Amino acid sequence: MAIWCVPWLGSLLLVSLWGPSAPASLLRRLGEHIQQFQESSALGLGLGLGAGALPKVGWLEQLLDPFNVSDGRSFLQIVMRSLGQKCLSFSRAETVAQLRSTEPQVSGVGDRQWLYQTCTEFGFYVTCENPRCPFSQLPALPSQLDLCEQVFGLSPLSVAQAVAQTNTYYGGQTPGANQVLFVNGDTDPWHVLSVTQALGSSESALLIPSGSHCLDMAPERPSDSPSLRLGRQNIFQQIQTWLKLAKESQVKGED
Repeated sequence: MAIWCVPWLGSLLLVSLWGPSAPASLLRRLGEHIQQFQESSALGLGLGLGAGALPKVGWLEQLLDPFNVSDGRSFLQIVMRSLGQKCLSFSRAETVAQLRSTEPQVSGVGDRQWLYQTCTEFGFYVTCENPRCPFSQLPALPSQLDLCEQVFGLSPLSVAQAVAQTNTYYGGQTPGANQVLFVNGDTDPWHVLSVTQALGSSESALLIPSGSHCLDMAPERPSDSPSLRLGRQNIFQQIQTWLKLAKESQVKGED
């Protein structure tokens, strides 16, 4: 049950924040986290209680976008360009209508296809129930399950059955794989669905402290944390070990 990089970011993501108080809740909680970062001197934003100073433009996009090393555009500009849009709608009704459309679209990055896969295979829905979560704490799971029913006519029960079937077929968190390294970051909400502890010599696991979603796959940069650098080294060493074993096995087979 490995974790992979999700390529979409658009109306389907924003619909999880849908609700009258969602934008205000998001901004309030984001402000709380900025204050916490400043108190711990993690970012040095210079934003105190009652202060008028704000973080410099683009700081949040840079934190969210480990892949954008050389591109001068901001994270949001790149996303909007990939979606072929100038703005994103917060309308749930419009989102549902777009997801129901089966016509080929010039813009977009597969929101309908991704939603169908979650509804019929593995769920994969992210909720925000922890008090320290910076995003809206509106009931995200019922909202996501409602989409499955509104767009594809799939009930919450059918989604649950599909997830159970997928876990039975692939083994869930005990997949019985060979020469697989499960890499996750402990700040990636999806890491709880993956294998985070080694299941044997051929099923290794690496949980990178303070690592975000697919961060280990991003290009190296001077600001990389020690834990990320060590994680990449461990990945390299594990691959080298398996390649050496494969080569030795091939040589023995030729003898």
